Amino acid sequence: MPVAELHPFVLHFAVALLLAAPLCDSLGLLLRREPLLYAGRWNTLLGAGAAVVSVITGLAAEAALGPHSAAGGALLELHRALGYVMVAVWVPVAVWRALSKLALPQRARTLYLTVAFVGAAIALVQAGLGSALVYRHGVGLSSTARAEPTPHSTTRIPMDKTVH
Repeated sequence: MPVAELHPFVLHFAVALLLAAPLCDSLGLLLRREPLLYAGRWNTLLGAGAAVVSVITGLAAEAALGPHSAAGGALLELHRALGYVMVAVWVPVAVWRALSKLALPQRARTLYLTVAFVGAAIALVQAGLGSALVYRHGVGLSSTARAEPTPHSTTRIPMDKTVH
């Protein structure tokens, strides 16, 4: 399987993990549940790693693209730029989370959770942009997949109402 084709697979892990991370951390702090704090830490670490791999596979996917519309191209540029922003937000957060105590120090909690929720919002927007690229603009689809479907007949076949 070419690296470019791994992009959809990897990015779904990144998005799911990075959305769950701040939720687990918040609930762990509010409910004083250590397992939720561990879940938040691991979601952050694995999600940030998956985000880095997602950017790498995304660049490979972009390099393998065929022709696409101007609107698709503009959206692709935004998607790429926001991917860099997402990694620039999440990698330092992951390093911070890896080096910090399990329960974050009181003074750092607000800053950490704010940055983590902003990072989660960026991941969500990224998922929406990727979806629009594929499903609205056909970016990354083969010419066969982008072909217009054949019209279906609108005539209805009457159902026999007799019971056999």
